Amino acid sequence: MPDPQATQQIIQLLGSSSPAMEEEVAALAGVLHSWAYELVVVGPLGRRYRQRLGAQGIRSVEVAGPAATSLSALRAHAWTLARLIRTRRPLLVHAHGLGAALAGLLARRGQAEPSPVVVSPHFLPHLLAADSRAGLRRLISRRILRRCDAVVVGSEAQRADLSRLDRRSGERAALVPQAISPYVPPDSLDLGRRRQLLGMTQAAAIVGCVIDDLGPSALALFLDSARELCMDYPSLEFALIGAEADLPRYHDLAHSRGLLGATVFVDPHDRFLRAVSALNVLVTPQHGWPAGMLALQALSQDVGVVASPDGEVAELLTGSPGVTIAADHHPTALGRAIIEQLRAAAGRMPRFDEAAEAPGVSPFLVSRDFYDLGEAWNAPARADEAPAAPAHRVVTAFDPTQAARGLIAVYHRVLDAS
Repeated sequence: MPDPQATQQIIQLLGSSSPAMEEEVAALAGVLHSWAYELVVVGPLGRRYRQRLGAQGIRSVEVAGPAATSLSALRAHAWTLARLIRTRRPLLVHAHGLGAALAGLLARRGQAEPSPVVVSPHFLPHLLAADSRAGLRRLISRRILRRCDAVVVGSEAQRADLSRLDRRSGERAALVPQAISPYVPPDSLDLGRRRQLLGMTQAAAIVGCVIDDLGPSALALFLDSARELCMDYPSLEFALIGAEADLPRYHDLAHSRGLLGATVFVDPHDRFLRAVSALNVLVTPQHGWPAGMLALQALSQDVGVVASPDGEVAELLTGSPGVTIAADHHPTALGRAIIEQLRAAAGRMPRFDEAAEAPGVSPFLVSRDFYDLGEAWNAPARADEAPAAPAHRVVTAFDPTQAARGLIAVYHRVLDAS
């Protein structure tokens, strides 16, 4: 077996652009690079992400994402990635997403010593939908998973979703803990300016949801909860964060629920954390990936998190500061959890007299009592009441070193078997 510490490349292959996926790769790649592994990150990375990788000493190669979502376009993109992999002849390919895994497998064709492929599936929710149109994609996905040398998941919730798609792959998947970079540079803009640039109402309590990679049922749960809340709490605004590709569909979904006046659509481009940090609460209604990483990214910005029960966030973060788990999978229960987390978020905010001098920030954004959420919100803190713990402290429990050790164990096992 080749020595994994030799100067042979391990390609981290991203088949699509995803803030959660990018954070996972950057956090782990930084540790692996410090351990003298030669890493190259390949995919639709964007300028800011390439700069972040470069600052860590990690090489990257920009490859545009697929031109469309059809099977033919995805296959053509996989062949583009496969040809690039062949020119580099890496020691191992770690594919993030099933499209990337297909590219890694295609690159092995006709090779005397093919590179092993490890896959973190990150499959989209539509693969699990009861939709006949997803049948062919599910079949292809199962074949891809079974041909990969190893499968990696970040939680038991991800394993459960994977088992619904392919039981065999779920059983053999290795659990590698999720990780987030311990230090995230603060945004250079104050909160008021951030909201202004993103089109958010400055004097509102903003509840957001990342709609990329969100299944129809999870999106409906969030929007139905918003519909129940917006009439009782007129100072709430709901932000749908994601690419503009499906904006007409989201517009129609909000319109059918009477939410357009209380909804803002935010395309963060390459400023994902700027969009998240402009929120008061992030809702992660999905069961598995990428709920956990999205929650960690929000907590790193001191933004509270609300999640559905029995999912990835409940598995990883129940009881953590800044996290509220809904009682059940119902819009009313999710709405109650959102209000509970908003009130908890107020306890983490500085009082007006502590923040009145903050430059460029509207007082409405920093006062504990600017939301019209009732007496429980406005009640003064007792003298003996302990201050709420900062939400960002949670991320220290997800240090990348432990996750990198688990990942290296998977790499060694695969290389030993090759």
